[in-house]
Amino acid sequence: MAISHSSMDLHIDTAGTSADDDARRRNLYGMQILECGRNRTLRVLAAGGSRWVTDFLSNSPLGLNTRTEVSRASIDAIAQFGAVHSSVAMARAQTALTHEISRRLVEMKTGDSQARIYPTTLSANIATAAGFAADAVDATAVVHPNAHATVHFAVKGAFAANRIITTRNTVAVASALARTTRRAVVVIEDGLYSMGGFADFEGLSRFLDDNANGQLWLDDAHSVGMHGSNGRGKAMEALQQHAGRTVVTGSFGKAFGAAGGFMVGPRAFVGGLLKDSVADRFSCNLDASAQGAILAAMKILATPAEHRRLSTTLAARLALFDSLLGAAGITTQQAGTDIAFRVIPCRDAAAAIASADTLLSLHDAITTPVYYPTIARGQGAIRISLSAAHTVDQVRQLGTALTALLAAPSLRNRRNTQQAAP
Repeated sequence: MAISHSSMDLHIDTAGTSADDDARRRNLYGMQILECGRNRTLRVLAAGGSRWVTDFLSNSPLGLNTRTEVSRASIDAIAQFGAVHSSVAMARAQTALTHEISRRLVEMKTGDSQARIYPTTLSANIATAAGFAADAVDATAVVHPNAHATVHFAVKGAFAANRIITTRNTVAVASALARTTRRAVVVIEDGLYSMGGFADFEGLSRFLDDNANGQLWLDDAHSVGMHGSNGRGKAMEALQQHAGRTVVTGSFGKAFGAAGGFMVGPRAFVGGLLKDSVADRFSCNLDASAQGAILAAMKILATPAEHRRLSTTLAARLALFDSLLGAAGITTQQAGTDIAFRVIPCRDAAAAIASADTLLSLHDAITTPVYYPTIARGQGAIRISLSAAHTVDQVRQLGTALTALLAAPSLRNRRNTQQAAP
């Protein structure tokens, strides 16, 4: 539900709220998880009591959230520091765990970089937007409309409206603007978009090569941990030669299997945030258990053989799922890629919710029905999150159930048309 206001009126946009209500009635939103088992299984509270289901909902592509090493490190961190480190601004004091996490982020980013850890990715994005809007940088923001909602929220809160340009053609627009102004111009995109598709890293690199006043900010929450050496993500890897002009934000709650957010960028940029960023001056430290889990996950991802094993296992699960869909004539925009989710278009929001409800009630599989404002108004889809922790049988059972379900014309007639909301 979006609320807009002026001095004359208050308008409430209820688009999507009826779909949300329908999803809640079917226990697809607000589900209570009672216990996590092995191989992406969950015990959840349902209408008839508790039941075990397979989780195709949460984003944990490498399955680190239930790894013994990660859980043990989380418990050890609590024993060392208490349940919460302390209610103190993170800029004033940090644990040795946070210091080591930051060091590893800088190692991933390369260059003369500095990292900050935040309680959430939203906090990291708010801090970054404040830094680019501050007098010291004074940038104009050229933002892709499909950038994550938390990025748009942060940008609108930090920049004056006349300093924000929203366009799909970010490189061309930013390049034209950079040639006509001495002011910094920052292109803002996702490294990997939440509905699939990577940023144009080659185009972004050319933008920096051609414009000395150009800068980049990429939210790479869906790629970091998954791709690149040490799990540093596509953005850090593809733009390594521009580390001094690129800021990357991301999440520790997806591939790392933990919680929290981060920002890593040029030392001068990060060092100035204490003056301009509310998130830096007033955010408390991430809780100790998450710090322990993050560091354990980073150590796993820094082991080349284990990272390769997990990536290979995930790739096999994705290929199997794609083949099952393909045999039924169903294709997705993510098919054939190493993106760890698939988005299957449905007729509309109601069809997506009904399909997800059937998968849960008849096949014990939790999936995500998506609709506006996650994707364009009037569209619907089912988002499937796959993991190296899923078994072959689990993937095969879901694929068989899903293809049979979507064979009904009333549920599927929008192949390859899903788009993120403008």
